[in-house]
Amino acid sequence: MSIDVFLSIFNLHNTPLFPLLFGIGGAVPFIFLSLGIWTFTYEFKLIALYNLINYSVIILSFIGAIHWGAAMVRNDKDYKPYLISIMPALSSWFLIIGFIVNYMVIFIILIILFLFMFFIDIQAVREGKLPQWYLPMRKFVTIIVLLSLGSVSIAINIKVI
Repeated sequence: MSIDVFLSIFNLHNTPLFPLLFGIGGAVPFIFLSLGIWTFTYEFKLIALYNLINYSVIILSFIGAIHWGAAMVRNDKDYKPYLISIMPALSSWFLIIGFIVNYMVIFIILIILFLFMFFIDIQAVREGKLPQWYLPMRKFVTIIVLLSLGSVSIAINIKVI
C-alpha cells in the first residue's frame, strides 16, 4: 500500500508531517506491548501488562494536556477545558494506585477513558478549539489504541495471561 493510499484511507493528507509521525510513533508501544502479552514468556507478559497500563495512563494524561494547552493559547477563562484536561490523568491514575486489582476492569476502564476523550476531542474540533487536521490523526491512533487494549482484554479473559 502506498503512502498516498494510506493517507487517503484515513483522511490524513492535511495533518502536518511531524504531528502525524509522532502520533503514530506514540501508538507503537501499544502495538508492541499488546503483541507481547500474546507472545512473550509469562514473566515478560507481566512486564508488558504493567507497562501497557502505565503507558496508557501517560498517554491519557497527554491527551488531557492538549486541552489545557489549547485553552491557554485561546486565553480561555472558563473552567471547563481545564477540568476536561485533568480528568483523564486523575481517572487513569486511580487505576494504578492499587484500589482496582482486576486487570479486566482496569482495561475496560482504560478503553472507556480513551473513547470518552476521543468524543471530547470530536466536540473540541467541531467548536474550533482544536485544529481540523487533529481529528483524523486522533481517530487513526485511537483505533490502534482501542484494538491493542481490546486484544489485551481478550487475552486476560481467555487466560493468556
